[in-house]
Amino acid sequence: MLDAMVRVRTSLGELIGAESDGVRVFRGVPFAAPPVGPARFRPARPAPAWHGARDAREFARAAPQPIGQYGAAPVEIDEDCLYLNVFAPAEPGPHPVLVWVHGGGYTSGASFEAVYDGSALARHGVVVVTVAYRLGVLGLLHLRHLLGDSYADSSANSLLDVVRALRWVREHIAAFDGDPGRVTLGGVSAGGKVTANLLALPAARSLFHRAIVQSGGAQTVRTVPEAEEATGHVLAALGLGPDRAAELADVPVSDLLAAQAEAIGRGTARFVFRPVVDPDGPLPAVPLHTIRGDVPLLLGSNQDEEEMFVVTERSGGHEPGPADLANLRRPDRLAELVRGYAELYPELNGRSRRIRLLTAESYGIPTVRLAEAQHAAGGQAYMYRFRWAPKAHPQRLGSPHAIDIPFVFGTLDTPLGRWLTGGVPAEARALSGRIRQAWAAFVAGGPPVADGLPDWPLYDPTERRTMLLDVPATVVGDPDREERRVWDHAM
Repeated sequence: MLDAMVRVRTSLGELIGAESDGVRVFRGVPFAAPPVGPARFRPARPAPAWHGARDAREFARAAPQPIGQYGAAPVEIDEDCLYLNVFAPAEPGPHPVLVWVHGGGYTSGASFEAVYDGSALARHGVVVVTVAYRLGVLGLLHLRHLLGDSYADSSANSLLDVVRALRWVREHIAAFDGDPGRVTLGGVSAGGKVTANLLALPAARSLFHRAIVQSGGAQTVRTVPEAEEATGHVLAALGLGPDRAAELADVPVSDLLAAQAEAIGRGTARFVFRPVVDPDGPLPAVPLHTIRGDVPLLLGSNQDEEEMFVVTERSGGHEPGPADLANLRRPDRLAELVRGYAELYPELNGRSRRIRLLTAESYGIPTVRLAEAQHAAGGQAYMYRFRWAPKAHPQRLGSPHAIDIPFVFGTLDTPLGRWLTGGVPAEARALSGRIRQAWAAFVAGGPPVADGLPDWPLYDPTERRTMLLDVPATVVGDPDREERRVWDHAM
């Protein structure tokens, strides 16, 4: 069946999209002016209007990056990257809106990856908007100390790009039968961290009403001294002294990416490019410490997150070192943590203990801390742990980082979805249907309810009731309680 051509008129101009199977899709819609030339390293400006009808049937190019997310094939990149995609039900609205921020470690990924196709969620009555943002040096390079206050935003432009997209949604989503008064911001991995950071970002207030944080957290940020060190590494890789930082505006993108790679290689932390907490910048404090609790949360993590990175990036046998840990508040406690895991899990080998420790440090404990902060601020949070795992997988993946994405979006038949699930068994399809229904119910303004899921209680630090997304799904109090307690004085 051929796609039908559909048109939507916004205050910026007319868009031509495509409709198929009850979903209207508009791709490559500009939400900001191109951040190029003098606008490089500057906050994004509003998108200009256009004349005539704009064809929105093809995706825009990805933000500059070395490769696609999770080792995917290289994508076509361009600095002119601030575009979004809209997946809207064909039925008249107004429909609730989900604005989705992709993952990729703040250095890779794209809004148009097949696993983020919003069509299945749109068939649940949700307008899905997938957004791009600047990555790596172009989105997070700290320059205020070298170029003055006019560059105070450069270390948080990745966040501010999403703020600009949210402003576009507020102004234009009604043209797509979306309800600007029911906007949920959500994301996974780096996108989950962006979402959590925007809960506390002054510039984002009132732009969204609910939030979904998958494998994220609100504390993976960098200090000003750490950011200044990374900037020094970038300049040195380009043969520039601090007095020549203004020349960064004219460096070819390919050279910037090479310098970014060198800075990451020279860095002493697992993640070199992260939003910077700067009292004089747009992110004045660690977001975890300033959560206001006024936005209901749906949040969680996967049981074996680190398994993805042991398989695709790092050797799995050695004990974790300081450079592996993105969130550890007390690095001097690392040896104690390693001993604690050895005592708690004597039956596990070094590889398995490493996976558990780094899964907790990067995802599990930050998610718990965010839920605790939300409760302390008087807000509501629904917590999950994704535990479904394929019964047979050649690499024994378990429930790794990213496995939840194709379940939420109903994109199990994509290459990533098939690999993660070991070929998409029938029970995976059934669980995906329940998860999509629950997520859509939350986006619509209620609790995350679905046929086949038990009642989902609110999270509180006393009982810590958590939905285990598995077959069957269950609710338990304080999963992995003893492991959580190992971290009580370290994070």
